[in-house]
Amino acid sequence: MKTKYFKYLWFVVILGLFVFSMFTIRMKTKTDIQDRIYQKWEKHFVVKKGNEAYVKTTNDKDKDVVLSESQSYGMLITVRAAKKGLANQKDFERLYKYYLSHRIEGNQLMSWEQIVQKSAKNVDDHNATDGDLYIAYALIEASKQWPSHKDEYQTQAKALLQDILKYNYNENIGILTVGNWANKDSKYYNLMRTSDTVPKQFQAFYEVTKDKKWLDINNKMLSSLETISSKTKTGLIPDFIWVDESGARVVKPYTISNQFDSTYSYNACRLPYNLTQSNDEKSQKVLNKMLDFFMTQKNVFSNYNLSGKFLDDHQAASFKAPIAFAAEKDQKYLKLVQQNKIVFMQDLPVKNYYDSAIITLVAMEFF
Repeated sequence: MKTKYFKYLWFVVILGLFVFSMFTIRMKTKTDIQDRIYQKWEKHFVVKKGNEAYVKTTNDKDKDVVLSESQSYGMLITVRAAKKGLANQKDFERLYKYYLSHRIEGNQLMSWEQIVQKSAKNVDDHNATDGDLYIAYALIEASKQWPSHKDEYQTQAKALLQDILKYNYNENIGILTVGNWANKDSKYYNLMRTSDTVPKQFQAFYEVTKDKKWLDINNKMLSSLETISSKTKTGLIPDFIWVDESGARVVKPYTISNQFDSTYSYNACRLPYNLTQSNDEKSQKVLNKMLDFFMTQKNVFSNYNLSGKFLDDHQAASFKAPIAFAAEKDQKYLKLVQQNKIVFMQDLPVKNYYDSAIITLVAMEFF
């Protein structure tokens, strides 16, 4: 009897050690993937100059192009990396100080583009709403990561959010505009960049500022996405839509950027990442309909019309990474995780700033 008992006990011990070792190996693998991706991204795209650092978007030897979008991704990536022990506060501070040095005169919004050359620096006086939203959120997250600087980071985040509402908010419709230049006098006042719908961030903005306008914005922008989603079988959302008193509708090609303005393209591809972070009923409804469509596809390509026809057979990581991240929330979407997580296993595509940024941002939370 004792022999049987000890055999059973020995089996349990061996099984326990096996499970523990597999868990340890898996966790180490996840950490290794994040470390590899972050280090490659940081080495190639982050340029340090004195006590500042910026995130370049080009591989031009003669000049660097910096966008508020790239800087905001860099700030949030660095906070996320710090949580994993891959970065530190000094890394974040450098990026933060660059933002502070490149605010538009008279407000807290960041210049949407800076061209950095050896002899000069050209700074644009317009902003892009998505960049400033991510900067504000990165500051809020930084205030949690480094409590000793909580007051400083949150104070700056509140000031930035106040200016977003002042310069990037359509008070007639209740949505965010695409930039400070799309004001009441502009024909683009009612234009909405769909990827500016960031439910988790809006909730964080409300919690920090106590301004319910952020909850109203969240509801209005999600409702606009829901309207567009309901009009197709695929549920795909285009890069840009018009929103007015009569509702939401898809823009025409070349409305603001190119022929893909009315398609699921390089702006809208961020939506699965944005929406999956929120448990909001509308957010999940829009997200699930898109994921259901992608479940019917053999591959995820870049650029789809809203009927579901892919317009480019290139498999861009900036499309695949957010879908893999969003699909992990539900076992029924396991195929999408397995199909698209390969982008995290491959070498970072350093010749493509946008793909690299999206992969790195998602990787800091995916594993």
